[in-house]
Amino acid sequence: MSCELETIKQDNKKRKGNYLRIQMWMKHSKHSCVVGTLTSHIKNMITGVTEGFRYKMRMVHAHFPINVGIPKDGKSIEIKNFLGGRKIHKIDMLGDVTVTLGKDVKDELIFDGSDNQQVSLCCARVCQVCKIGKKDERKFLDGIFVSERTVVEPKEE
Repeated sequence: MSCELETIKQDNKKRKGNYLRIQMWMKHSKHSCVVGTLTSHIKNMITGVTEGFRYKMRMVHAHFPINVGIPKDGKSIEIKNFLGGRKIHKIDMLGDVTVTLGKDVKDELIFDGSDNQQVSLCCARVCQVCKIGKKDERKFLDGIFVSERTVVEPKEE
């Protein structure tokens, strides 16, 4: 896993054994935010490699059921019959993200991957495809929404 950090003007990263120290001298308020961003990126990368990220989404419909087609490799998803429409929305997954149907709960999609940004971006793309435009969101509640964010295999401490 890799992450492009070229925009961060930081060169005080010291690696000592299994530890990584990030320091910044004479920092301003905007520069100190960069240190927090850098540490959260590194923590997300470590969590993604060791445990993996899992997002669960639920399909909600009032009248027309939403049909979903997923191939066996789980690298894309096809959404059909959204609000009775005939258009088929195909969304390809990014990187190593895979999608499966939930076995326990009806109308549930499970997204798994090691990169938090890619998994959340795939979920956002699915959510945006099912967005209802120019209608009252309080009345038309149909769509696919994120219901849970967890890790695939939690660590035991």
